[in-house]
Amino acid sequence: MTSSFLLNDEKDMAMSERVQHAYLECESIARAASSSFFRSFRHLPDSKRKAVNALYAFCRRVDDIVDGDWLPERDLSHLDSLTQTHCDELRKLRDFNPLYSKRENFERLRALNSFRENLDLIEAGSPMSEPMFIALADTLNRYPIEVIHLRELINGMEDDLFDTSYERFEDLRQYCYRVASTVGLCLIEIYGYNDPNARRHAVEMGIFLQLVNVLRDIQEDLSRNRIYIPSEELAKFGIQQSDLKHPTLAGTKSWQNFMRHYIDHIQAHRKNALGLLPLLDKDARRSPRLMFASYNAILSEAVRRNGDVLSRRLTLNFYRKMQIAFSTLLSPNLK
Repeated sequence: MTSSFLLNDEKDMAMSERVQHAYLECESIARAASSSFFRSFRHLPDSKRKAVNALYAFCRRVDDIVDGDWLPERDLSHLDSLTQTHCDELRKLRDFNPLYSKRENFERLRALNSFRENLDLIEAGSPMSEPMFIALADTLNRYPIEVIHLRELINGMEDDLFDTSYERFEDLRQYCYRVASTVGLCLIEIYGYNDPNARRHAVEMGIFLQLVNVLRDIQEDLSRNRIYIPSEELAKFGIQQSDLKHPTLAGTKSWQNFMRHYIDHIQAHRKNALGLLPLLDKDARRSPRLMFASYNAILSEAVRRNGDVLSRRLTLNFYRKMQIAFSTLLSPNLK
């Protein structure tokens, strides 16, 4: 009997060490990918910080796959047939033109399918072999995160493998929900909350952050033939999507008027997003508050530039980042 207990203890210890190593791998991914995000995570309690790192690592790798910056090293040939069928369905149903070569698109779609496969295995309770999924499985066991949100994230990111062009603002808002609000809905389960209204505000927070991302990354996205600003919204001000690459557009009244209109959209979501922060558990508020403050500052910079997000990237200098950090840490609303 004693030897049996010892064996079980040894197994538990080995499993614990394996899981802790997996979380360290996720922390490494988070640290390397985004210093601003990683810095905000450090204010969380240990267990919540590890879980957020695992979730972030998953989201980061999905994004890396779509951008062609990373692919799983293991053999994925067993997904070839499924992926080919998936490719054909996407071309028929969405009428999208692939942005990359046929082979590149196939490899990236197959990698995304491998992530879907791993989510299936986690739901089935199967043992995981890759560190990131070991940590993610442990996180999903500890917190009431709905896996459907992670699947929806993959679906949204998948669209970026094809020509990206939206007609209506509602189309863009739906994209923002899929790639950002879904993450927010996962994060609040880790942060903790009691008021169910937190879920509604988390959706708004995701849309707010992603709409700011559209402005911040507009130059990079244009270089990848991704246009997120809806054509109908531009047309109201006499602008076509093709005009976005024109070097003098930023100085025109048409563009400045459009940007005021677009920023009004963002401000509406910002106002609704702000309601999330006081609904979260007190020990987790600092991290999302830092995030919110940083994105709010980026939006303010766009306003200060009179809407010029085309001639140079929206960024915050070191001094401004330190201002945000100190003002957030000293905020009485965090207590």
